[in-house]
Amino acid sequence: MRFRIRRLSEVLAACLCAAGLFAATSSVGGASASLSSDAAVAQPLSQAASAASAAPAAGSPVSVVAPASSASAAPSAAAEAGDASNGDPHDDEALPRDRYVDDAVPAGLGALLDGFDPRVHSLEGEQLVSPLDGGSRAVLTLHPGLQAHVEARFREYEVPYGAVVAIEPSSGRVLAYVSHSSRNPRGGDLVLDATPPTASVFKVVTGAALIDAGVSEDTRVCYHGGGSGLNLGHLADDRARDSSCATLSDAMGGSINAVFAKLADRHLDPSTVTRYASAFAWGQRVPFDIPVRPSPAEVPTDRLEFARTTAGFWHMHMSPLHGALIAATIANDGQMPRAAVVQRVLSGSGESVYQHAPSNYRAVLSRRTARRVGEMMERTVSHGTARRSFFDNNGNAFLPGIRIAGKTGTLTGSDPYRGYTWWVGFAPADAPTIAVAALVVNDPAWRVKASYMARETLRYYLVEAPRVAAGSPTRGD
Repeated sequence: MRFRIRRLSEVLAACLCAAGLFAATSSVGGASASLSSDAAVAQPLSQAASAASAAPAAGSPVSVVAPASSASAAPSAAAEAGDASNGDPHDDEALPRDRYVDDAVPAGLGALLDGFDPRVHSLEGEQLVSPLDGGSRAVLTLHPGLQAHVEARFREYEVPYGAVVAIEPSSGRVLAYVSHSSRNPRGGDLVLDATPPTASVFKVVTGAALIDAGVSEDTRVCYHGGGSGLNLGHLADDRARDSSCATLSDAMGGSINAVFAKLADRHLDPSTVTRYASAFAWGQRVPFDIPVRPSPAEVPTDRLEFARTTAGFWHMHMSPLHGALIAATIANDGQMPRAAVVQRVLSGSGESVYQHAPSNYRAVLSRRTARRVGEMMERTVSHGTARRSFFDNNGNAFLPGIRIAGKTGTLTGSDPYRGYTWWVGFAPADAPTIAVAALVVNDPAWRVKASYMARETLRYYLVEAPRVAAGSPTRGD
């Protein structure tokens, strides 16, 4: 999805200052509400301010995604329970739940990480290690070769602003953590900056809600327009103008806004979408070794603004770390893992005082729903908006024999110009070992897209790194 924001009040990115890469814009008519984290949940590196989405319909009430409660409530019966015969312990309950426990940071770890910056590390043997206050050290989960490869690609293309996060879905171990800016090399940590607009990546959430509402991925919808914007006319069937038709799966792969808007308008409501967004941790701290600001979110109750939101227009923001966790959740059969970049902490004397133990953070979707969403995401790479990044002009795959699931997001802001591109996904699609979120923010002279950065991340980890480990020559970069 690509569209240009024309009104000053709709500009989603402007300020590139110490307060954060992406500045908030004022809402229209006072109808927009945003989430802001409380003072205790500081984003210690980027200090990026939470942003309210722009351009809701004036006077339209907004359902704000609330932070998680400390107490669990009974699950809603509205979501599909899934196939109880597949062995998933969570498929006999309705997911997502109405409430989740908020315990994003592992107990006791925060006190050990004084002075920790995940971007600062050095190679010690075969591990990357970060210095901590008092002489302690944090041994990181990062894959040194992958980390170096992604950093080199950002430098090669002089990307103005970008970030890549790679996570092992089954364990939550962070494999790559790269924050880059050729425009402001000393700026904040873009991996944790929760102000970039989510754009069409939110279709992953909408797609899951639609599947649970009984909409098949083969449901066919005829439509017209919607590529650069949505109006009420796009929500109604019009035999004279609806010249194109696509299934929900096709719409995921091709990021077809009008199909998502029509289906959401007919099968979903703001409270349902709010519940799914909250389950995916919008408006809450995502699970990580250090506290991070929640990704701001709002779900309008106005019919048109609601439909626009479900298709990825306005209202939602997320950090690259959050994006990687969304991909990891789909890859991990609907279970969101706890992201961890610290493998262990060593005291000044070399004693191990903390050891990471992999665990899941929460059950977001049933296994059945997660797998159906993942299958739709494969269309993005095989036939959709990311195909050109993963196949050459002759149709040869850059990752031969490897099925890849992904979702792109594209948004163009002006004054100043900012070209946002996202790619979130995982591979191999049938047995995931890596989930990736890539964000690239270009100025008018585009360097490279997020899909390329994601491809290079996956290609190195799944193709090049095994060759390196086996002592075989690698393909030239």
